[in-house]
Amino acid sequence: MAIYIDSAYLPDIQAVAQLVPLAGVTTNPTLLLNAQERGQNLHTQEVLEHLLQQLPEPGLIFMQPPIHDEVSGYREAIAYVNTDPGRVIPKIPMTEIGLLIAQHLHAEKQRFAFTAVTTVSQAYIAAAVGAQFIIPYYNRLRRSGIDPRERISQMAQVLTKQQSSTRIMAASVKSGAEAADALIAGAHDLTVPPQVLRDMITDPETEEAVQKFEQDRKKLH
Repeated sequence: MAIYIDSAYLPDIQAVAQLVPLAGVTTNPTLLLNAQERGQNLHTQEVLEHLLQQLPEPGLIFMQPPIHDEVSGYREAIAYVNTDPGRVIPKIPMTEIGLLIAQHLHAEKQRFAFTAVTTVSQAYIAAAVGAQFIIPYYNRLRRSGIDPRERISQMAQVLTKQQSSTRIMAASVKSGAEAADALIAGAHDLTVPPQVLRDMITDPETEEAVQKFEQDRKKLH
């Protein structure tokens, strides 16, 4: 069981880390661009270095290299890893080129994750290649017309039957309800945007109960 934050914007990550015991951070080019558009003028490598400083050890940082081709994708993945081999994990898109990159990493005994895993067969191949994590996109599956609960449950069943140590990290989680559904379906871990993580902490029923306690406390003699 682990909670990761899905963001590249350093102020948000720092604020949430004070509230939630984060196991690490997941990033991708879209999140890096979003952070840049919010005024965070840092190159990707600089973001990685800041994250390593900002997040207490042994927090993990997942970085996604480009996969235009096998050679450049592998080189960038290794460059990320070499920044801190114990804490940086390449997050590889589940494509043919991504699979080639992952096999190079596996041959060198490097950890890696497959992201954008949408089918049970992809999950099976990812585990066979030696991925430490597979990352299905919960809300994106739902928007494509697939029941994400059923799909994650099927992935979990296959991994369990194969006695695989590969972990399912649910991403594209847009609400506390989706987070709960992903966990019930069999996800081991979650990576969640900052605001959704904040929303998961509170609930109107809880707030109402606390207000009643405070009202009654003031009446005590």
